[in-house]
Amino acid sequence: MKQSLIAVIYLEPDRVSLRILELPKLRIVNNVESGELVVGTNRVANYVENMAAIVNNIDGFKQQIKDYQVKKVSFYGALEDLDKVTARYVADQLEVRTGLEITWLNNNQLMAQSMSCVVNHLSEFKNLSKHCLYLVSLGLDSLSLAFFHHGNFETLWELDLGGAQISRLVDRLRQTTTNPQEIIQDYISSKLGYIAPELIQKKKTTLLIQNAPVLGKRYVSRGSHLGEIPLDLFDKADEPVDLLAPSKGFWSGLAVENYRKNLLVPNYMVIARAAQLIHPQKAYVTNISVMDGLTNGIAVNNDQSRQQVQTMIRTSADNLAQRYGVDTAHQHFVTHFALQFFDQLRPIHRLGNHERLLLEIACKVDDIGNFINQRSHYRHSAYILQANPWIGLSDDDNQIIAEVARYHSAESPTVFQPHYRRLDDDIQLTVAKLAAILRVVDSLDDSRQQKIKKISLKLTDDGRLKIKATANDDLVLEKWSFSTKAKLFTDVYGIKPVLIERG
Repeated sequence: MKQSLIAVIYLEPDRVSLRILELPKLRIVNNVESGELVVGTNRVANYVENMAAIVNNIDGFKQQIKDYQVKKVSFYGALEDLDKVTARYVADQLEVRTGLEITWLNNNQLMAQSMSCVVNHLSEFKNLSKHCLYLVSLGLDSLSLAFFHHGNFETLWELDLGGAQISRLVDRLRQTTTNPQEIIQDYISSKLGYIAPELIQKKKTTLLIQNAPVLGKRYVSRGSHLGEIPLDLFDKADEPVDLLAPSKGFWSGLAVENYRKNLLVPNYMVIARAAQLIHPQKAYVTNISVMDGLTNGIAVNNDQSRQQVQTMIRTSADNLAQRYGVDTAHQHFVTHFALQFFDQLRPIHRLGNHERLLLEIACKVDDIGNFINQRSHYRHSAYILQANPWIGLSDDDNQIIAEVARYHSAESPTVFQPHYRRLDDDIQLTVAKLAAILRVVDSLDDSRQQKIKKISLKLTDDGRLKIKATANDDLVLEKWSFSTKAKLFTDVYGIKPVLIERG
């Protein structure tokens, strides 16, 4: 295969980076990072104020890209806590000034790529996760804690314990107290305390820390991606520490960039407190970064990475459905036949495999609102989903799933629905198409007895969709429900579904 070069530019609130890679082996040809970008005092993402510095760095990157004669350039940005409107303004400014179109990625997408890279490219991962493994990924605005059991991803928690966020809290506290260590410790403990009952503590538990460059430089040897951390390092978490003078302490000998010193103590305290809750038998740090996740996943459209992320998404959906007591038999029925509809109607809906995944997730969780109240359960499902964004999915993807769940039952996505009117034009039609399919299939098990065992579909020349259902019982209730819910399908696709009972 002919070798070629690609360039990946990654914008974060505190820096902008360039990596040039050689395909197909993904060998790093050049790796450059900018100087410090000023993190915001109210929001971590401070791109507007840093615009001049960002553009200057990208101009320098573009010259290097030209020198290496790279033809393909991908530009990604960490959305962090940036609101949607400001993100559009920043993206437009960047395109005008650099000629590059940025793709924003939220924290759940970045963490999914990062974790996928650890799973697929850390040779020791299979052995480390043989029993129980907790993967802690440090961020500026939040912290992600993932649990793997027998090598498989099981669940993820996202906590408001980002290094920059705690550092800002320290700055505010020092106006009223000499050393706010005790307050910060209580703050960290309270955040981690919410998930403490869910943490599995077993003898053979491993703690793996990611996105901790200071620990990586100290414990990961050259040419490796993994280093073991002595557990007694975390015993110092309760010792008096001057949060305002991080250069003074047991870590004073570590090589730390000046602009990261304010993150050192907060990150250490978070890791140490997490270790106290998890009680690991061993602890490790990996230098596999978010940039590694991007370059090994999204930028090269890696099948292995994509499959790993999709597995995480499906697992998260199953976990959420189980937590809210979803009827698994009905869930499996709806998921199976909705995907059959999707696959056989591809010429009609013209959606891709990514939308197929969104439909699958919506089928798994559309009934979680019943946990709150069966009446208007579809509305309850929607706001639960809006409050529980999926790992690996964009903000638009999360909104599509929530809205498909909202419209799978009684309400329809029309101009009279305020939620539907407020959706971006880019996703309105996708929501309607997926909801129309799910709504028809959901009606076919209205009794929750799975009477239908087989379905065959046929599009006729007179604009009808014949749905031949082989059943082991009468479908009186299903036919009544179908007659109501099938209208949305006709409105969206211009095709009238007709239910034909067999058996």
